[in-house]
Amino acid sequence: MIEKGKSLLLFLLVLLSLLQSYFLAYSMPNMDPKVKTELDYVKAEPLGAETTLDKLIFPEQMVLHMGNDKHTVFYPSTQPYYKLILDKLRVREFQGFQQDPIDVVNWDQVRRRDEGVELRFGRAVPFQLLQQVFKIDGDFLFSRDSINRIWIFSSKDRDEVRTFFFSSDGRNVYESQRADITGGDVKGYVGFGQYWDPYSSIDGKVYTPDKPVTRFKQMQVNFSRYTTEQMQDNLFFDPGTTRTIQDRKNGPQFYTDGKRGLKVEQNGGWMSYTDAVASTTGDNDLMDNVSAAVDFVNQHGGWNGRHQLVREIVPENGSGIRFQQYYKDAPVVSGNSITFGYMQLTLQQGDVASYERSLIVLGNEETNKKSRMLPGGEQLRMLLRQVETSTAKVEALFPAYKPSLNKDVLTFHPVWAARMTTGETVVISDSAPPPVVRQAP
Repeated sequence: MIEKGKSLLLFLLVLLSLLQSYFLAYSMPNMDPKVKTELDYVKAEPLGAETTLDKLIFPEQMVLHMGNDKHTVFYPSTQPYYKLILDKLRVREFQGFQQDPIDVVNWDQVRRRDEGVELRFGRAVPFQLLQQVFKIDGDFLFSRDSINRIWIFSSKDRDEVRTFFFSSDGRNVYESQRADITGGDVKGYVGFGQYWDPYSSIDGKVYTPDKPVTRFKQMQVNFSRYTTEQMQDNLFFDPGTTRTIQDRKNGPQFYTDGKRGLKVEQNGGWMSYTDAVASTTGDNDLMDNVSAAVDFVNQHGGWNGRHQLVREIVPENGSGIRFQQYYKDAPVVSGNSITFGYMQLTLQQGDVASYERSLIVLGNEETNKKSRMLPGGEQLRMLLRQVETSTAKVEALFPAYKPSLNKDVLTFHPVWAARMTTGETVVISDSAPPPVVRQAP
């Protein structure tokens, strides 16, 4: 009798265990937290195109040295020659670096006599970032240095191709002793410049065209704007908690969720975003900050056209990154009437503390195209001398577009722009209509 009782008890225990297993499998209680966190919010739909870091790093200009003191300059707008040369160099390998003082080579003699191509980046680019674009050996002692020029030339003295990377300190160069570039490669690069506009320079620092340039047109471009609601959806984790601090019909608009702030001005054309909760201590790694800045723009507004990583700004706390906007492969410089043409972010250990950008989205329709002429020769050189002072010298000259706003269109005016040694970019000369060529009677 006792044995039967034990068997019945064992059967009931097994049955109870099976029932518990059933309820656990098919009737699991909801274990989600009652309070939502920032991670619970749905990611906003992207607004603009995404990009990658390697597409944001490219030379500001290429100087082609053709021997016999003949030169020309390619800008990103010089298509397809600029792109052909850059694409060819991207697949070459640069290895075996050796550091030398900058006077290891007579550079004035090289530029006048030897065929070569000089890549100028405008702002110094760390080797770490250059490795995103070129196949550079990173396993050498000075790989944490920054570079502002790469010069590749066929040396007549040594009957070989030499490749030098110029340190931003102005005192050292790094020669790649195992670069897979031949004399035929250099001759091919230089060949692209044989029939292009001739440029000249007194000291090899700033090159100017010998004649006026007529390759750029003035044009009007249609545009739209990102709305304030779209930017709130992209920048605040819960737009529903955002409140308006100040909303003026003709002035700046301010919004906050208690931790982050958004300021919209210029009639909805420019925004400034701040995040007060970003970390404020610790070291800032440039590579981490640049990568984080690219990712942040990808997710919060995207890229309207081509941009270039132009410089690192160093505020009191954090690291500032600026991206220069291009149109028609020429940089856009802001006019007095509108702030437009760049994005700027401040980061602290990879966290974005501030974000400034235009909310204007350029369209594809170009109208009212007009031929324009930019000055050259002695007239341009005189204009360059006029903007220089004892403390500010011209370090780079380039064609650019200056925008002006008129209702629902932006007008892009071709100009010569110069970057000064102080870091400021100034407009040297506006363009003018080309002279009318009158037919002989």
